Amino acid sequence: MTQTVEFARDNQSFSRLPRSLQNLVVLLSQTSSMTSKRVEQYLKQAQISSEDLQSWETFDHSVRDSYGRQLVYDGGYFEIMVMSWLPGDVSAIHDHGQAQWGAVQCFGAGTHSVYRLVENQVFTEAEIALLPMEIMKVNHSLIHQMSNHSSEPFLSLHVYGCYDHQDLITGNARIFDLLEGRVQHTNGGVFFCLPESEIISRGQTLEADRLTTLKHHQQMRDRLLNILDHSEPNLGYWESKLALVESKIQELSTAISLVG
Repeated sequence: MTQTVEFARDNQSFSRLPRSLQNLVVLLSQTSSMTSKRVEQYLKQAQISSEDLQSWETFDHSVRDSYGRQLVYDGGYFEIMVMSWLPGDVSAIHDHGQAQWGAVQCFGAGTHSVYRLVENQVFTEAEIALLPMEIMKVNHSLIHQMSNHSSEPFLSLHVYGCYDHQDLITGNARIFDLLEGRVQHTNGGVFFCLPESEIISRGQTLEADRLTTLKHHQQMRDRLLNILDHSEPNLGYWESKLALVESKIQELSTAISLVG
């Protein structure tokens, strides 16, 4: 799995940053009562470009990872990260763990899908096209998914924070795995088909409407086919996952066609 690179929280780490990111760090560090709206304003004020993020691009990320993921700066109660999205890259449905506020700036044509959890039921709320340079606000209750359905790779800049110091700002993030029908908790990337070593615990059982479940399974199938195309280790594991998800897709497709 792609590992997040963590710089020390010191002046040397700060001095490595491009001027625009230094400006963002200063703005975030000098504000005691942070909100997602303020993060959005600071991102606009910092005038960060895609070129400023090139040092942290990971378009060569493992095919087992749903996107590239690198930590740029750890401010104690906030962190700044860069994600790298190849065509076809899709995150799992997830939240942001302990993060209470934040914002994401997209440097390409991405897609943002928003979900709602009611008891143990997952519903699709919206699917929004993200324009280059667009900023979306993040809060503790947001359950969403980012993806690159375009033909071009792009980067996105993510700021997540808490109201006090946390060792892992986005630690204990929830992945809503509709194939397993359970919430999975992780301290790492919110990728499809996490290995057991990346799942720190499991939570509540899950269900979803047929169309939401079908979309989830189709995205997981595409990720599994990509993994198998690259002859990744543990071939039997990936093949068994693929067989299961294809069976579920067939069942759902038949049920939807009968209703429709």
